Amino acid sequence: MFDKFKDPKFIEEYRTSPKYEELRSKYLEYYNIKNKPLSILEFSKIRKFSEIGERSSYEVDHSDHIRKLIACAYMALFYGEDYIRDLDDCIYDVLSIYCWALPAHVPDITEENYYELDLCSTAMGTTLALIYHLMGDKIHPLNKKRIKTELERRILEPFKRQIWHWEDRYNNWTSVCAGFTGITLMLVFPDEFDKLLPRFELNMKKYYQGFPDDGVCLEGPGYWGYGFVSFLAYAIALRDYTKGEIDYFKLEKTKKIALFYQNTMLDEDVITSYGDSPMDVKTNAALLYILKSVYGDEFIMPSKSRHSLPDDPFIHILLYIEYYDPSYEFTPLPREEVYMENAGWFIKRTDKYCLGAKGGTNGESHNHNDVGSFIISKNNKQVLIDIGVRPYTKDYFTDVRYTKYLEPASRSHNVPIINGKEQANIRGTKSYTSYKNGVFSVDYHELYDIEGLYLVRDYTPNESGVTVRDTFKGVNTLVERLVSYDEPKIEDGAITIDSVKVLFDKSLAKASYKADIHTVSINEDNSLKEGKTVYLIDIEVNEPCDHFEFRIEA
Repeated sequence: MFDKFKDPKFIEEYRTSPKYEELRSKYLEYYNIKNKPLSILEFSKIRKFSEIGERSSYEVDHSDHIRKLIACAYMALFYGEDYIRDLDDCIYDVLSIYCWALPAHVPDITEENYYELDLCSTAMGTTLALIYHLMGDKIHPLNKKRIKTELERRILEPFKRQIWHWEDRYNNWTSVCAGFTGITLMLVFPDEFDKLLPRFELNMKKYYQGFPDDGVCLEGPGYWGYGFVSFLAYAIALRDYTKGEIDYFKLEKTKKIALFYQNTMLDEDVITSYGDSPMDVKTNAALLYILKSVYGDEFIMPSKSRHSLPDDPFIHILLYIEYYDPSYEFTPLPREEVYMENAGWFIKRTDKYCLGAKGGTNGESHNHNDVGSFIISKNNKQVLIDIGVRPYTKDYFTDVRYTKYLEPASRSHNVPIINGKEQANIRGTKSYTSYKNGVFSVDYHELYDIEGLYLVRDYTPNESGVTVRDTFKGVNTLVERLVSYDEPKIEDGAITIDSVKVLFDKSLAKASYKADIHTVSINEDNSLKEGKTVYLIDIEVNEPCDHFEFRIEA
């Protein structure tokens, strides 16, 4: 596996061929940024997560140590002896870190726990395993021995000792942690991997089960890219390891998952930012080039504005280089409708605007209370928006998630407030969607925890806009909530938001808005550092009725 990167002919080709000029330039710049003196990993920053829930300050420092190791490993692999001493220093540094896992993922800071297997520690294991495999004869013998010792102590033995919590998940944790652990064992402990292969395959089966049959990643595009590229790294390694006997690329569901991104993009630069997915998230370029090489014309290559440079773990850089092909050009998204029946998602792209609407449940991984919500984009940006994620803190994943924070609550989504109530987070409730005669419908009455409620939302789109109609029973008061980063202008029966107009019957309702703050970063004491103004626009229905509709004109 990965023996291509041991071949002097390929190394020379990479160093000199015009084909790789862009990659060489990017990674030289990356090395120059990351090869800098590092901050020590302060225990006071580790403690902050357990004391006040703040996690970013330590994670930034921790990431700097890892990415310097990776940058030096890249330079040592492709540019030889002049960089080996720096690589040895970095290896010694990360092997000396008490715990490779992040504080947010360690159950109890008061107990000794250097062996926690999380997203970060398993990725670290794979990076060190690749250095051991590809450059073990070049690094210092002490470092080589220590790598194997630490991988046994921190990866192999903990994995053998227990069933980990992520082995019972159906999301990105399973693919990342199991995938990276499996690759580490393939490279350094192959006999142990052979014994444990059935367990790894069970883990990957669970990861697959987390996707509906239409391949939608319910966690959103950000987590699709993160989890799927890690899965494919494992799939490629396993295919090589088994000499093609186990090949996930032969499965139809792999292709369904691969096409998720292009099916759910609203425009070239606009993603469906559902759940904890940032509006501006980019996708690991290694993943994009792998998928293009496998699926050819079936896979639509996004514009380079959507590509992110792979930089962690080391395997992502190697896969990027291996599958990179400058002939893979950006392909415009087709102007079409896509209905993903299993997930309950709907996309319509026209020359004037794009619509993304969803059903689903409020019990999804990284859930937001957003069933029935929608996004409108125009001129390659979201106008009626889904804010997406906020910075992660400890209590963001507790019972106060939907009461304390704006972003995951239904009040920050384009869904109604009924009888003064937001959508509830009740496990086991769901919506029922259909797409017939050009109308996407969502029955989402279960999501409000209102006895006797009947509630169906119909989206009727055409080339110039979309009509949104809510039909209901058991409703005393109804407020249609719209959300935007653009300050609205309200006139009689019309709301202008950027270049979009929302029209409604002014005899039935009146409009108003208020400003709130979307958290984009936080101070080390967990307080708001800076925010982006978000406008919460309400159309308050003031007459008894059994339905209300508004028209969005683009």
